[in-house]
Amino acid sequence: MQVIRHIAVDDCGTVIAPLLVEGQQHGGIASGIGQALYEEIRFDDDANPVTSNFAEYALPSTAELPMFETVSTETPTPLNPLGAKGIGEAATIGSTPAVQNAVIDAVAHLGVRHIDLPCTAERVWQTIRDAEAGTLPDPWSEPPAIFATLRAEAAAAAEAKAPAAVDGEPDGEIVI
Repeated sequence: MQVIRHIAVDDCGTVIAPLLVEGQQHGGIASGIGQALYEEIRFDDDANPVTSNFAEYALPSTAELPMFETVSTETPTPLNPLGAKGIGEAATIGSTPAVQNAVIDAVAHLGVRHIDLPCTAERVWQTIRDAEAGTLPDPWSEPPAIFATLRAEAAAAAEAKAPAAVDGEPDGEIVI
């Protein structure tokens, strides 16, 4: 697989050091692409890591990455005198799902709705074979039963703490 183009738009408020902002964007995009397509810790049958060094752990190099197109908008924050916001993780947060969704979009015509990360060539090939065989797993499932139990316990605890109603009006927090 090859990433052809990646565009990122970030708003880190007032840009004080444009070169540093661009470096953060480029590093974050590269990290996100790596997470989406390459990086995986694997274990053998005895739970020993088999990706214990960088010779076995896939990371993208500049050869696998396109030129990044980055844009910075500037909306100063009123929360500090400089108007600056964070930029460190911004590109990583958006690039990982963007790349995963691009891979899924490429095979969506086969009925594919999900591919686990990383979207390695092997994993995408297996997903295509499963789609052709009509054996794609359903990626959607009901949440584990513990969530219903926790929700019921939280509601009961909230009800026990709620103060009595005055003049028919409820008082206190509403827990959903």
